[in-house]
Parts: sequence; C-alpha cells; structure tokens
Amino acid sequence: MSNQYKKRLLEYTKKKKEGIERIRQSAQSAFIRALDEQNKNNIVEAVRWMDRAHRLAEHNPNITFDLVMLLLKQQRYNDAYRLLMPLIKKFDFYQGWVVLAIIHVHRNEFPQAIEAIQYLLSRYCPAKTSWSTIREIVRDGGEEGCCGVIGSLGQVWIDNRKRQTLFVFLDDILILETKDPFFSLPEGWEHFSFLSIETQEKPLVGSPIDLQAIIRTEGFVESNDHCVKGWLWYPAEADRVSTIDVYDGQNTLCNQVQAETEFDVATLEFPLFKAKQFFIDIKEFSPGSYSFTDAYGRHLTGSPIDPLLLQCKTNRYRKNNKKHEHYLPVSAYYKGSYPQISEYLGLGIVVIIPVYKGKKETISCVQSVLKTLPKGVKIQIVNDCSPDIELIEWLESQVNHDNVFMIHHLKNLGFPGAVNTGMMAWSGYDVVLLNSDTLVPKGWLKGLLDAAYSDQAIGTVTPFSNDASIFSYPYHDQANPVPDLNSVTCLMNVVRKINKKTIIDVPTAHGFCMFIRHDCLHQVGLFRENLFAQGYGEENDFCMRAQHLGWRHVLAADVFVGHKGGVSFQNNKNALLKRNIAILNKFYPDYDEMVMAYIDRDFLRIIRRQIDLYRLKEFERKQEKLGKSLQYGLFITHTYGGGVERAVQERASDWRLKGGIALFLRPTLLGDACRIEIQFKSTLSTKIEIEDLYPNLVFNLPSEYSILLQFLKSINILIIQVHHFAGHHVAVRNLLQDLEIEYEVYLHDYMSFCPRISLINPQEHYCGEPEDMDVCQQCIGNDRFDEENPIKIRQWLSRSQKELNAARSIIVPSEDTKDRISKHFPKLKRIQIQELEDDRPDLSIEQLAYFSQVAEADLYLQPIMNSGRFRVCIIGAIGIEKGFNIIKALVKDADQRALPLEFVLVGRTVDDRIFEQSDRLFITGTYKEEEAIALVKQQNADMAFFPAIWPETWCYALSIAWRSGLSTAAFDIGAIAQRIKNTQRGWALSLLMTIPEQNDMLLTLCKQLRYNRKAKHLDDG
Repeated sequence: MSNQYKKRLLEYTKKKKEGIERIRQSAQSAFIRALDEQNKNNIVEAVRWMDRAHRLAEHNPNITFDLVMLLLKQQRYNDAYRLLMPLIKKFDFYQGWVVLAIIHVHRNEFPQAIEAIQYLLSRYCPAKTSWSTIREIVRDGGEEGCCGVIGSLGQVWIDNRKRQTLFVFLDDILILETKDPFFSLPEGWEHFSFLSIETQEKPLVGSPIDLQAIIRTEGFVESNDHCVKGWLWYPAEADRVSTIDVYDGQNTLCNQVQAETEFDVATLEFPLFKAKQFFIDIKEFSPGSYSFTDAYGRHLTGSPIDPLLLQCKTNRYRKNNKKHEHYLPVSAYYKGSYPQISEYLGLGIVVIIPVYKGKKETISCVQSVLKTLPKGVKIQIVNDCSPDIELIEWLESQVNHDNVFMIHHLKNLGFPGAVNTGMMAWSGYDVVLLNSDTLVPKGWLKGLLDAAYSDQAIGTVTPFSNDASIFSYPYHDQANPVPDLNSVTCLMNVVRKINKKTIIDVPTAHGFCMFIRHDCLHQVGLFRENLFAQGYGEENDFCMRAQHLGWRHVLAADVFVGHKGGVSFQNNKNALLKRNIAILNKFYPDYDEMVMAYIDRDFLRIIRRQIDLYRLKEFERKQEKLGKSLQYGLFITHTYGGGVERAVQERASDWRLKGGIALFLRPTLLGDACRIEIQFKSTLSTKIEIEDLYPNLVFNLPSEYSILLQFLKSINILIIQVHHFAGHHVAVRNLLQDLEIEYEVYLHDYMSFCPRISLINPQEHYCGEPEDMDVCQQCIGNDRFDEENPIKIRQWLSRSQKELNAARSIIVPSEDTKDRISKHFPKLKRIQIQELEDDRPDLSIEQLAYFSQVAEADLYLQPIMNSGRFRVCIIGAIGIEKGFNIIKALVKDADQRALPLEFVLVGRTVDDRIFEQSDRLFITGTYKEEEAIALVKQQNADMAFFPAIWPETWCYALSIAWRSGLSTAAFDIGAIAQRIKNTQRGWALSLLMTIPEQNDMLLTLCKQLRYNRKAKHLDDG
C-alpha cells in the first residue's frame, strides 16, 4: 500500500470513528430524553425521542423494545407489532412473547395470541406480574386452562377454570392426577425432558413444558490480574437469584457467591438482559484449575479456569526471556525449524465430531460424513453431555456402523475437552476435527490428506468454507448465506477443478474442519482446555505452539466444506471469543497483529477471484446449453449511496426486466482498486443464495487494469452507463475507450466541470459558477480529489469534454441541469432530459397525496401534537450543501426573536448534537424509503422547506414532501425550484434573503397555509 493510500486509510478510519461516536452520543441523549419524558407521563414526546434513539441505534434491541412498550401505551398496535416480530425471532425473550400475545388480543387475533402463550409457557416460567394477564388471554381465547413451571421452586402453576381432573406426566410417566392450582414436582424432575398436563380431552395451554428450557442458564467467567469475574442468569426465570458454586481441582466446594451487581443494560445486546455480575478477589485463589457451576452443576461458559496461570506464565517469561514453546509469552511471528517428523504414516485417520446441540445440523453432518468417507476411516462421535435426548438416540443408532464410535461425557466439557477425549482415544492416528454443524462433499477427506502429506513439515490443513473467517468464500469479510449440501458439492467441484493440489501457507488453522497430522499432534500435545474452556481460540493456540516447533499450517484450496456456524454457544459466543482472544494475545502478544497483517496482504484474494471467474464461466456455459445468451449491462458508479444509488438501482432494475444482468463497477474504499458486483436480483430481494454471489471480482489499479479489461471483454456487455467516477482510480476512465462499446453518461451532479461536485466553495457557499478558470483553480487549490496528482481545472474540463463528446448520449434529470451543463460544455449536442420521477403537475398537491396513501395503508403513525408554534418540515440527509448552516442560523434566529416557529427534520444532519439542547428543531433520524411518507405525515407540519444552497439536479425528498401533502419552499436555484414552479406546489425564495427574512417568510407561509386549511375544512363541513 502506497503512502498516499495509507494516509487516506488513516483519514477514513478517523472520520468513521468520529462519526460513530457522534451517532452514539446522539442516541444516548435521545434515550435519556425519552426516559425523562416518560417519567413525566408525556408519552407522545417519549415516543418521539425513543423513536429517534431507535433510528440512531437500530441494532440496539433494548431501545427497540422500550419503543415497543411506549407504542402500546399509545395503542399503536400495528407499529408495535412491526418492531417486535424481528426482535422476538432474533432473541426469543419472555417479555417479548407476553407483549406479542397482548398485541394479538388488541388486534382481535385470539388464535395467534393463544399460540404465543403456548410457546411462552412451554419454555418460560410465568412471572407473578403477568400470570393474571396470561390467564385472562387464555380464557378469552376459549381455552380450558393453562400451566407453567417455576424452576427455582420446582412448582407448577395451573389455571383450571372448570376444575377438571388433570393428568400429569414427566416424559411418558404418569406421576399425578390432580385438580389443584399449585403442586410441587418430585425430586429429580430436572433430569426429565418434558412435563405434560392434560385433561381427558386435550393438553392445557403451555403443555408440554420443555423442562430443559426452563432450567437453562447463560453464564460466563473470566479472570484478570485483580479478580475472577463473570455473570449468570436463568433466561426462563429472569428474576431468580443466581448462586455460583466454585470447586477446586479436587472437586471440593471452596466458595459460593451470588451474582448481585447490575449490568448497564444499555450496553448489552440481548433485550431485557437480567444477568447480574459477581467478583472474587484473585488473592482467594491458589494455583490450579477451578470450576464455576450453576445450581444444576453445569459449567459457566469459560469454566474451568486457572486464574493464576497467565500471571505465572508471564513471570516465568520475564525471568527466562526465551522464545520457544516452553516459555510464554512468545512472539506469534516466531517459527521453529526442525519439527519431529514421523517416519511412518500413522495408524489411520479418525474424524472426531463433538456433539452438544443442533439436532438437525448434527444429523445432516453425520449423514454427509458417512456418505463420503473412504473405507477404513473411523468416525469418533463425542457426546459432550448433550441435553437433546432424541439427538443422542439417533447418534447411538449409527454406532452399529463398523467404523462409527461414540463416547459419552457425564458433564459438558466444551469443544476443547470433547476434542481431547476423541484424540486421546486414537493415539497415533491422523485426526480431522469436524464441527457438528458442517456439511462435507465427496472427496473432501482425500483433498485434506493429500495436502497434509504434500510436505513433511505440514502440521495442519484447513479447507475453504462459507463460514471460516479468513478461509471463507465467497465473502471473506462478511457473512455468507448457509449453503445446502448440493451447493457445497457444487463449490467443492469448482475448487477441485481450478485449485487441484494447491496449498497456501496460513497463520493458523480453523477448528471447524481441521486436519492434524499424527506426528504434529504427538509433538505439540492436546488442546489446552484449562485455558480455553468451551472453545474459541484453542486451535489457534495449538497452531502457535506447533509453529514454534517448526510445523506449517496450510489451506487446501481444492477443498470446500459447508459450515452453519454459531449453533452451540449463541449468546455467550461473543463474551467467550473476546475472553479467549485476550488470552491468545497475552501468550502471543503480537498474535492479532500477525493475523491482521495476513488479512491486509490478503494472499487468498487472487484464489477467490479465480473461483468467481470460473463459476461465472460455468454459469454462462449452462445458460448457453439452455439456449440462453447472457447479456450484461455495465453500470459505473460510486459507493456513497444517496439519490445516485437509487437512480442507478432503478436503471439496473429496468435492465433486469429486459432479461439482462447488471454489473456494477464501484471503487474500493481507498480507490486503489475497483470491484465488480454482479446483481442477478434486486438488492431488496430476500432470497439471495450463495450461488448468486461473486464478490471477489476486485482488481488493483493500475497494476491489474489489463486483467480487468480482459474480463470485461470476455463477457457479453451490451450497454454501458456511466453514473459517477467519484472515488474511482483514474484508470477506470480508460475503459470508456478500451472496451470499444458505446456508452451513455448520466449526470447526477456537476463533477464533470467541478471536482467539488456540488459547487460549494471552501467558504461553504455556492460558488456562482464563475467563467474565469483561474478563479476555479484557486478554489480547488492543490487538492487531489482522489486523483494521483493535484487537479488542473483546464485539464479536468478537457478530459470531461472528451468523454462527453464520445458518449452515445448524455442524460440529465432536469432542464436546469441541462442548462448548466450546456453553459460549461456549449458544444455538446446530445443532452437528453429524463426526469427521475413523474411529478404529475396535472394533480393538485391534495390529489397527489391522496393517491400516495395507497402505499402507506399499513403504516399507522400517531401525529405529533402541535406545540402552539408553526412547524416546518425539512427532509433528507443535511450536509453543508443541503443547508446545514442555514438551519443552524434559522433556529438561532427563531430563538433570539422568540418566533412562534419550530422545525422538524425527517432525516439527519452532519452533526445532530448541535441541536440537542434546542426545542426549535427535532431530528427524527434516518428513515427507510417505504416509511418516509408516513413519517413525514406524523410530524404534523404546516409546510416543507428545502434549504439546499447548491443547484440540485433532482431531489427525491421533494417528492416525499408533496406526497405527504406538504406545500414546499426552497431557494430559487436548481431543479427543486424549477419543479416547484412547474407544479405550482410551493414557493421559490431568493438566495439573497437574510436569515430573519427567511424566518419571517416561512412564518407568513405557515400562517397562510393553516388559514387556508381551516377555511377549506369549514367549506367541506
């Protein structure tokens, strides 16, 4: 990476961090304000502020649920339902199911309400505060009664309104006949799977109750230099007092501690997280391993733990100051030279599959392994005390197979412990560690075996997968869709054809599917379960130890294994991962640095790109056999979103409707490369399969320009649309000539003659488009604007002129844009106007708003009550060019003169914090396109105002205002003013007006509009 791009990366990283912090602060302020308004019983304002907090922190489920509860108080059941359903599907929590049932009742959906209560009582303990509500819903739904279990008491609650005899079963064993509303379960009930309570005719609502769900816990433990700390809770009974038992290495109870310290729930990812923390001074521990268990003897995630081990190792290293495998910490870059290589090939191969949860995934995994293993290869299943009885019964049925073996743990030891059990049972064997949520295709094991023995120093081998961090494909830096076995097989066939016998050195293996040679395992030793507990990081530690002894770790680039990922640990995954990564970095202080350096160099980039290219060619061949010829449209654009992105996506959708495939050519983050995105389907599609993804068509520029050009020439591109060069390397422009395909240019702004794009000068004013090029050069200064060298404005104009002259057509969205482009390029003759929307000037604003209501019928938003002031609505993302400084000045002037005027911004600004203490401007936060009109209507504004100080070429937000029924004012510049004049739906204001004059005009217009509405209302009455 050149110094120029390093500098750009640092600047980008800094700005991104600052932007995230601004949003975080604004979200926190809005949340606090919402709570304050709620305490004052001002629910309308509370909803307003909580909704803003939700928009700013849309991934915070606690804020989302707080908003749901406030919406219930406003009786906005549809809105509450819309927010609640994704939350329940993702997190599955008690209060969510109670609220869902209540919403269904208010929507007169009693079958759905009963269904919600059924699920709730089958997996959660009913709370005293909601038991009466649950009973009432069940009775109103026409059911005979309901039942629930209180796990901490072993007590059953029953609502049996007809006092019928009830039959009580633990699994299939009848234990009781009763009519009592309460009774206690027999000792040992925790070891059963289900409690069923039935009348002679049918089960009560809630039955059968999943007893293992009732007693499940989520807990975590870790240590630092000062203490051992952690947390514990029972999700099914959130208010239960959590006691942690601490056992030493001799299994002697040495301490009991209660988790009592509250978490700051605003920082947690799980809604209504009721866990509480505990702390034990490090001085209370001696050297050795300790177990931390819940009331049922189950380990907390992170247990067992040796609190003093890290301290001991650190001190030992300081004394000896040696870097080899026996002394820690050790540099992650350190490599030994002479591994102890065995003279024989080992006793055979064993595939070790630890099993805990995920019945469906595990069965699919084992079935795929059985179908693909060569003769003589063993399968060792390790049942790590799975709570799923049906799963274990199915697995035991497979042991009859000659090569399938099974070991049962009486206690859950976690992934490292289960793997160690399997490896110890097969000493002298090559082993393959395989997660129980994987899918393996034919040939997978031979590929790993061939790679392992392709060099005598190779210790571990990892395949490609859809979910395996640096080994992931298609995406390696974001989540991929989970493939089915057929997709896995197809991907395996592809990588085997193009990467046959290809191995690539990697810094570490990945434990989801990890081949370990017997001699490497013998020398390095087992996984360190005393350090890494239930897992994450143990294979990385193994690889570091192996590397220090001279062993290599490689990727078998010709093997692909499917992986669902995250089945076992779910909510504890992040905490455990964070803890174990910290341990790795303490043992190997530059471990993260080493891995990140590998990721930055991205040695697998070319391999992934080759896979994409081959898959695409295969897809084309299949289509040709079907008599179909693929026709591509190339859309050159930027990565900044906004109106340009919407316009480009609309053009791409038009192309797809004609049977074409859309290719988007975008710059990468730093502009040192370009990325081709293939869109077979709309970005709004929810059915994107792994086969649809080709994200690795990335080409470094200018070094890989010829490869990019060769690829584009190899496919059937029929149209090229140039929408934007912002962020692109200058080499991309050469495609317009080198592809030898006619192209169209869409001008969305003024980059063709001004590198500042929006004609805003350094003084943050509209420049006026001077004819003197020296004035423009002075405005630009020595800025590069993503170019390699400082911009020379005359060269810039000459290049644009050449590109525009060569275009088949030049398309602009408005007459105003055409006039401005023609002024700067007077020789252009092929400028066409294609408006981005139909303004329907034949309709009044009332008619336009009426016809727009159809799309918003399902969105009910309660209007914000008028504060006694006239209200002006502003819409969009407001930067300097969009009028940020104007808004600041208007708000300040309205305050100073105590005008009966206020503003609401549906959207955001470049820095919302400036307005947080003002009651003159409320900012909703960003919105989705489908909710925009409803959100604007909710603000109950008198009019809309667009304070943009540059000549916009179009404005989608203006259409939102009109379709919301708002007449609009804007400055007399650009397409906005032109559209207002053409439709007579507002007013064009002079840019020369002072701030007080602008406020006075807005106030006058608001009064006039409100008077007209009242007069019309009287006439209609």
